[in-house]
Amino acid sequence: MGRKGGEVALRSTVGVAAVRAVSVIALLLLGYLVALALGPQLRDPAPAWLQWFGRPGSWQTIALVVAVLVLLGILVVRAQGVRRPGAPVAIVAGLALISAVLGLASYWDCHDDEHPRFFRPLMFTASVVKGGTGDQSLSGQTCPSPTPVALEIARLSALAAIFLSVVGVAAALFRSRMDRLRVYFARSITAVVDVDDDTLSMVSAVARTMDPRATLVLITTSLDHPCVPEARNHGARVVAVDFDRPDTLRSLSLWRKLDRLYLLSADPSSNLLRLKVIADRLAEVSRKQRLPLIVRIDDPWQAEAWRATHFGGSDTRWAADAVGKYEVTARRLLDRIISTDGVGRVLICGTSRLTLALCSNMAQRQLERDYYAAPDEDPLPRLVLVAENAEAYEQDYAMSRRRLGVSASSMQIQTVAEKPSVPVLASLLADKDAGGTAVILVDRDGSTTSSIDTTTGTRLAARFPTTPIYAWDASAQVTEDRLSLIGKLRTYRLSMDLPEGQAQDAWERAARLIHDRYAAESGHRSAGTRPWAELDEFYRESNRRQVRNALWMVEQIGGHTWNAWNDTSDKAETPNLRGLPPLDQLRLLGFERDEAIAMARAEHEDWCRYYRASGWRYGPTRDDARKIHDKLVDWASIEADPDLLNAALGSLAATLSKLRELGYRSRPARDRHEWQRFRRIGHVVAEQRDVAWTWKTTSGETMRAEAGDWAVRDVDGGEYWSVRDDIFRATYQHVEGDRWQRRGTVRARRAEDGETVATLEGSVRPASGDWVVRGDQGEQWVVPGEQFTRRYDGPLTESRVAVGSAESRPLTIE
Repeated sequence: MGRKGGEVALRSTVGVAAVRAVSVIALLLLGYLVALALGPQLRDPAPAWLQWFGRPGSWQTIALVVAVLVLLGILVVRAQGVRRPGAPVAIVAGLALISAVLGLASYWDCHDDEHPRFFRPLMFTASVVKGGTGDQSLSGQTCPSPTPVALEIARLSALAAIFLSVVGVAAALFRSRMDRLRVYFARSITAVVDVDDDTLSMVSAVARTMDPRATLVLITTSLDHPCVPEARNHGARVVAVDFDRPDTLRSLSLWRKLDRLYLLSADPSSNLLRLKVIADRLAEVSRKQRLPLIVRIDDPWQAEAWRATHFGGSDTRWAADAVGKYEVTARRLLDRIISTDGVGRVLICGTSRLTLALCSNMAQRQLERDYYAAPDEDPLPRLVLVAENAEAYEQDYAMSRRRLGVSASSMQIQTVAEKPSVPVLASLLADKDAGGTAVILVDRDGSTTSSIDTTTGTRLAARFPTTPIYAWDASAQVTEDRLSLIGKLRTYRLSMDLPEGQAQDAWERAARLIHDRYAAESGHRSAGTRPWAELDEFYRESNRRQVRNALWMVEQIGGHTWNAWNDTSDKAETPNLRGLPPLDQLRLLGFERDEAIAMARAEHEDWCRYYRASGWRYGPTRDDARKIHDKLVDWASIEADPDLLNAALGSLAATLSKLRELGYRSRPARDRHEWQRFRRIGHVVAEQRDVAWTWKTTSGETMRAEAGDWAVRDVDGGEYWSVRDDIFRATYQHVEGDRWQRRGTVRARRAEDGETVATLEGSVRPASGDWVVRGDQGEQWVVPGEQFTRRYDGPLTESRVAVGSAESRPLTIE
């Protein structure tokens, strides 16, 4: 169990103990009041300091008991994790029971010869439970008299039960409106678009691992969907849209607050269409970049290809990954086999998409194990594919590895080209230690027929009781502990259920592995080198930030793409990089000096922003306990110190080489030759504006600037355009007054006919002859052709860039 799971379990245990303790106190107080209602004289022998408690008309008694009952109700709700609107039924029933018991005790002596002993008090009690607050009379006299405190509390309990019931009914009737209201006031949104029985378990996993300050929103086509109540039980706010009308999805106000997106329809095409609608809307309302994105694609090869082409995020809006039920099932099966069964060989029997997923998952595990393995970890088991077309599947597996640019030799798959019948499997198990081999009988993959007899698992388990056997069963439940009825036979079904605490995406796993190896190689124990399960969330997020920032920098500053699919030209093996100076390592990875320095600067500034936002500050001596770090300085200080600059470049090279070892390779983008380096020249007039404003491009698009952005125009007049504050201060040098000088360099290319350029202020369609310009922070903008030559000098050769950087500090590459 991870750290978060342990914290949840601890809070649950503490919550149950608190409920029990307060329950005992409440029972003692209520029991004493019942006794006083039946026999008021019981208060006489009580100590003087306790005489006030239970005295008729004692407001202190009423206040104390009400406070204890309110506290008990709050603890019950928190301990049960109830997130449904309205009061839980148990609380309403408990209040009604308290009202009935206290009322009956108070009215117990209200009877005479004309009014039966038991039934008259019962009728009086019923009027209290129904909400009655008036006194009852018997033979013309008020009964009971004086009114005991127990009766006052009974009336309050009854009113509270009625009020909470009404609130619960109203909340249920207006639940959808309440959900929209809560979404409107949410600060951060984690959105799940579409859900079904397969993905409901993933909604639960998302709810367990998301930031407690975020709001989980389920966007579905029907509020009557069977999965909606369960999603609400996990804390989700449900919003209904018509997926057949994309405008209803686009018009939701929550997109400006989006921090994480899950597209979980079983149809991958629908997911991608919805992604386009959401991305177009985000371009209008948000500047956020590298938002985590999970797209459901069940077919493992389609998921692998899509993941490879989108891993870094050619659209910098997203840090994308794919998930599917075959990949998740494969991962869950192999986790169980490796961690529990401890076998050295796995027989995969039959062919389906699960077969492909099992092979790919084991290959990725081997890649990660080659990168880092704990000293006590055993080698991964070997895979043996048993099927009539096993050799064809093995060839397809090797081809997929080559397309990803990963050597298939790191994990060989043996094949047995025979039908996986009981005699064939029995012969394979007899050749080896049966207890050291696991057997997976794959699913039918939607077919009504299969090469695997449905009795194969049972018959093998009877012959080899020590062999772990996993047989597909469409009706099996998804649980961590599957009981065996015969031998070690367990059943499974395809599902999206991830074990608690496991990473849901590739960048999370990469961050975790990089941290684990760093902690093992550091040789010392500190707050930043604890095991991932014990690591403070600040350091966890720091590792995630480093990976996400590397994905962004390589594409937007380095001119590379993470789409390594079908590219086998890469020759930069990691062992060849070790021992070389950082700039030489980066050059072999495909990055020239100016790109390397720009990326190192972007990483340092992003790291500084993260630490400062968390309360850290600069100090000459590092002190983690006081949040003081000696490297929290501006980039100019780093660049002026050769040792610090070399360390920054070394850290960048180490991050990229580690990602490469994990299988995440970048290559130069195909259009990289179109981008050329230019120097910023000329002067501008600029003013910083305190409010949001809009401006129009030469082609007529309306751009949106935020408060704090700079309004910039050429000194010879013309319209203003906007520049974000941090980018402005990095790329302009103050001259005097409102005049500023452009500085630094950019990359630029001619705009293509019909293309759309995503800028920080919105989307732009360049006109013929316009230029697309890219800054060192990955930002892009469009410059009309007639203005480009007045603002930029070039193109520059590498020597001219180096000379410019040496001659003038303002022209240092950013």
